[in-house]
Amino acid sequence: MVYKKEGESLFFYAHSKKSGDFQYLKEHLEGVAALTRTFAGLFGMSELGYLAGLIHDVGKYSELFQQRVRGSQIPVDHSTAGAQWIMKPEVVIKYIGKFGFAPYLARLIAYVVAGHHGGLSNYGSIDEEGSLKHRLSKPKEEVPDWSIAWSELSICSQPLESNPMLRFGNLTTSNIAWKYSILGRMLYSCLVDADSTDTRDYCNDEDRRLMYKRSLPSISQLLERIDNFISELEKKAEKTIINNKRHQILENCRIRARDGQGIFTLSIPTGGGKTLSSLCFALHHAQRHELQRVIYVIPFLSIIDQTVEIFRNALGNEAVLEHHSNFDEQEYRENYGVEEVRKQKLAAENWDVPVVVTTSVQFFESLFSNKRSRCRKLHNIVKSVIVIDEAQSIPRGFLTPCLRVLEELVESYGCTVVLCTATHPSWEALGIRPTAIIQDQLSQQLVDTFKRVRVTMHGGATKSIPDSMTIDWMSQVKQALTIVNTRKHAKMLFDLSIKKQLIGVYHLSGRMCSKHCMEILKEIKDRLIHEKPCHVISTQLVEAGVDLDFPIVIRAFAGLDSIAQAAGRCNREGKQSVGEVHVFYPESHGMPFYGWMKETAIEAQNVLKYQQVDPLSPEAMKQYFDRIYGVADGRVREITDSKRIMELSRDKNKNLEIPYEEIASRFEMIEGEMFSIVIPFDEFARNLIHLHAKSKVHRSDIFRQLQSYSVSVYKREYTEWMNKGLLSDAGGIWYLNDMNYYDQATGLREPMRH
Repeated sequence: MVYKKEGESLFFYAHSKKSGDFQYLKEHLEGVAALTRTFAGLFGMSELGYLAGLIHDVGKYSELFQQRVRGSQIPVDHSTAGAQWIMKPEVVIKYIGKFGFAPYLARLIAYVVAGHHGGLSNYGSIDEEGSLKHRLSKPKEEVPDWSIAWSELSICSQPLESNPMLRFGNLTTSNIAWKYSILGRMLYSCLVDADSTDTRDYCNDEDRRLMYKRSLPSISQLLERIDNFISELEKKAEKTIINNKRHQILENCRIRARDGQGIFTLSIPTGGGKTLSSLCFALHHAQRHELQRVIYVIPFLSIIDQTVEIFRNALGNEAVLEHHSNFDEQEYRENYGVEEVRKQKLAAENWDVPVVVTTSVQFFESLFSNKRSRCRKLHNIVKSVIVIDEAQSIPRGFLTPCLRVLEELVESYGCTVVLCTATHPSWEALGIRPTAIIQDQLSQQLVDTFKRVRVTMHGGATKSIPDSMTIDWMSQVKQALTIVNTRKHAKMLFDLSIKKQLIGVYHLSGRMCSKHCMEILKEIKDRLIHEKPCHVISTQLVEAGVDLDFPIVIRAFAGLDSIAQAAGRCNREGKQSVGEVHVFYPESHGMPFYGWMKETAIEAQNVLKYQQVDPLSPEAMKQYFDRIYGVADGRVREITDSKRIMELSRDKNKNLEIPYEEIASRFEMIEGEMFSIVIPFDEFARNLIHLHAKSKVHRSDIFRQLQSYSVSVYKREYTEWMNKGLLSDAGGIWYLNDMNYYDQATGLREPMRH
């Protein structure tokens, strides 16, 4: 193999630019090693990070890869080499240490090096194609020779004296596989982010310039901004009892932010200013404990836009990253410019900003993922304040693994967690003992002060309320919000309201794309502000956190948490002495026949039947959550870890053969086979569809922008639209080709009804 520059020195390349220039492999490996060492140093694993970074691409020293980087199309496995090398006993002793656990730390490095492109694999067996065991067992002839690497590479690392995992909190023989598996993902995150960053900085001059010229505010600067922002709001606010209690909540958050790190709960009634109070706590706490960032996790896309708007107004645009599937790139570009859009996209890859606002699905699925793109940001969760908004909304079947991973972030990675709720389960019964930011005495005062509604039950399990009566209730008032359980019921009530000639009627449901819903919500808020007739019929997408204030809310019977959320849209600002919430038992088409909503409705029914308590009282909520989480009958583990993720981890405590791919496949928070149909709702969407159709490859940037124009449907429905020729392919993105099937009031129509 002869690759020479001037003189007699051999030279090897890692990457090439479009300009024809090449990055030297030695420079790439040393650059990645330095970055990975820095990233992993945040959780005490700098030397393991350094080794992973230095050897991740040593396989590129092979002659076959050097032919490839110079233009050959031959496929080359370059990531098995480093994984095999680090597992050699003499290498383990020399570069990791002589202690008994050293080979297992070497195995973690092997996991991350072998998977730094394709993803973390199962440990598996020799016969399992693609598993780590299979790749470590590859014979020499299947791994191109790379030994010439040592002619120019040297390792600047000292072996460890003891197992660094011993510094992790609460390490036992019963949880070692769990902690070990998370450490593997963290090391993987450090490596793939370092690899991507170093490659980007060499190959893309414009992106490098954009990222390094950023001037991100410090936590101290953000704290000053949030305090000034809140101070101005309070100066303008009316001197009311409610605003006085909101101020008390804020002051309580500031005081408790001085506490040591751990898991906290922030339980505030709807309308108590939870969003700003929790952000205030997070920033004060982050400054006190020298933490890196605040990560705000929101369960529903329907409320993420308004949260981001509040944060940007308070902290400045450059401080806040909005990372979710419905990010409105068009509006962001119009407000901040093309360059800022690119910065947001790059920052979304690794969360390198002071404040991140994301979804529960994005956050938790990333923590259990095995994929490069999902895991890249994980090391930037270290030393953060993590605020879980509407924590009770974590899907029940994943609650235990979600709580356990939050505990591990606190115990081993320097995080603080805040579980925010208006109604909450008994956390202690679920295995954690959080500290309440709002103590019992003030908490009861808040419940009394913010009790702004009266709940009236109508009908019963054997006596349903006809749709016509629901419409009559709405017609008797100027403004009313009706929330139902199914898309079908929402559409039926809307059609009936039009037939009854109600004024100012709006429909909201998952049959409408997010862009459409946002436009409708703006109209609704405008009518509410100007006291115009406004009658809204919606599915539960408006329940949690959407800033609406109706004098009357009508709710089809559901779980008590859903009823409480619906009540939060009634008399929100306390303009009336009491708001009216009517809960009714709908006709059969208004209740799901199976699934989570059906089950929670039954449990709510049992609580109200046997306990005879106010549906919104703490007593009712405790009984309700104890029933749905299996506390009442001792089935917590079975119910809150339905995919047996924790059991899978416990099974590996003796051999630490972590099945990363299997864990990732089990942890899917959105279940059910759903298919997306893109709606050409406006000119921007149509242009994007046209652009993607012309592209010869899948454009992830276009795909992300079209998320806010998509509607999710079940496979049966998708097949029906496809069979009727109503969907067209734009390079792998399927879109509705006849807008006669998309109603401007109710969204996607059923083909057979047109």
